[in-house]
Amino acid sequence: MHPVYRVFKPVAQWLQVFAGRLPGEYTVAKLDAFDCFRLQTSPWQVTGILLLTPMGCLVANVLIESIPLSDPATGFYGSLHFQARNFLVATTVMTTLITTKVSCVSHLTPRSWRFICGMSLTLAGVAIATNAVISIAVGIFPVPFTQFAPTGPMAVIGGLINQRFLETPENRVRLQRLDRWLAMDLAPILIYPIFTAVFMAVQSTQQLWLSLLLPVLKFLLRYLLWLVVRGEIDLVGAATCSVGHLYHILFTVMCLQNAKSWKTYAVVIAVNTIQMLLNCRGILQDSDEIRRTAEQLTESPGDDHEDAVTSALTIAQQENVAKLLHRKRFSRFFSLFPGYQHADYVSKHQKLLRRSSSVNLRHSSVPNVMTNSKVDGAVAPISKMSTPILPTKRLSWKISSDSFTTEILVASFAKRGEDTRQVCAREQEAYVRQVTSALHQTEIVLLRSYITIFALPFYGLYQALLFSLPNRRYFVTMATTTTFDAVAGMIFHMLVLCGLELLFLVVYVTLISHRLGFSGLHQLAFVLWSQRILIQGKFIMLPIMILGFPLEHFGNGSIFKIKGAT
Repeated sequence: MHPVYRVFKPVAQWLQVFAGRLPGEYTVAKLDAFDCFRLQTSPWQVTGILLLTPMGCLVANVLIESIPLSDPATGFYGSLHFQARNFLVATTVMTTLITTKVSCVSHLTPRSWRFICGMSLTLAGVAIATNAVISIAVGIFPVPFTQFAPTGPMAVIGGLINQRFLETPENRVRLQRLDRWLAMDLAPILIYPIFTAVFMAVQSTQQLWLSLLLPVLKFLLRYLLWLVVRGEIDLVGAATCSVGHLYHILFTVMCLQNAKSWKTYAVVIAVNTIQMLLNCRGILQDSDEIRRTAEQLTESPGDDHEDAVTSALTIAQQENVAKLLHRKRFSRFFSLFPGYQHADYVSKHQKLLRRSSSVNLRHSSVPNVMTNSKVDGAVAPISKMSTPILPTKRLSWKISSDSFTTEILVASFAKRGEDTRQVCAREQEAYVRQVTSALHQTEIVLLRSYITIFALPFYGLYQALLFSLPNRRYFVTMATTTTFDAVAGMIFHMLVLCGLELLFLVVYVTLISHRLGFSGLHQLAFVLWSQRILIQGKFIMLPIMILGFPLEHFGNGSIFKIKGAT
């Protein structure tokens, strides 16, 4: 192999992951939950989920922006209303983060909610107290980077509370992974505002070139998020979309609000259109791959009238296939997410769970549905079983010398290859994973399109509300929006982009229905409902932080002074 090719190949593979479709797949548990959802949910319920999901975000932002603020020049002692606003924002942000974390390890109970409320109020109080101490001690207001100054004390107090009330030896590693994920949710807010400030400062021709960097920032953010969250197989799609894409859309529209040329809008439309074509190409490739894999099966995947979801679910629950799916590093059969640990599904497959404890498992992370946090005494549906049914450590390939028959079978397997049953099971496993991978990709495409459709009119309504309030004079990003005609023009541009994305969504849903055999709207509603705590939490938290960032009271003026310096 040529040395240049050795270097080029891994670089090309990395670029494909960085800028292409991020790998992932559904577990069979999530597939089963999706199948039940689409059979039991009426079109009216689907419509209600799609329309009502963003309402919490809109209500939270209207409530917060309705709090009147005084001029920051009045100093700390004249900032009572801002302190109330900041406390409400901090409480809301902490509540969404902690609720997401707890819901990923246990079902929420009244005891869980008491813990969430207590910890959120405590950390919000720590944030306000820290900023107050800094302001009084140094004699400065606003405190520079008010949103981030209390990070140290909040991390210490939060860590102590976690150790006392939430962590157990069984869930400590997973909680640490969740903490890294939730920390990554907040990191991009340090990057995008600088980009926005630079964008506002430069000339129209330079804005045109800068707008081309927005997709690069988006790819970088979603790749970093994926690296942190990829162990959460059933959540990684929603996590990367609800954070990475929402950041991207909100800061894109903030840049467009201050764009000095229509060419910038043209670039955004061109990039979105190219992304749509690539998404359609991916759906077509997945459907063709599923068809080819199905044709290669020794045994038919099921009734010819069954769609891909039904046939894959039927095959996946066969014993030999289920074992293969469960023996991965991260089980593809059972889910780590409590929302997909349904009692009926788990009890139905107890036999597999018990047998798996005596068979070598090549994975280091098995969904432990028996593990409870200190906060919740009755977490998983099967948590009251007396005997653990999942292995808690990696088992060895070593076989006792007394097991002569087993040794002969293993040796025969190594020398002569797999027998017909094993070959058939592996073919069926490949088919199931092809379907679940396609579902993962369509989930990301649909959710990304939904977030775009929701975020664009939301931002327009937010700006119209802000323009009518006296607080608007304290927002740096409102500097170019001085008349109602400017607001109306901005809303019109948002609606045009929203209409374009709505057209894209219709194309996606049509392709999914015709090529994969299930309803894309049902899948979108399923994700929004089954992961509503995660998704709605991000919908509420991120706009509050992002849209409030340009407020003078938060002490971020040094970033936006780039405009004046230029």
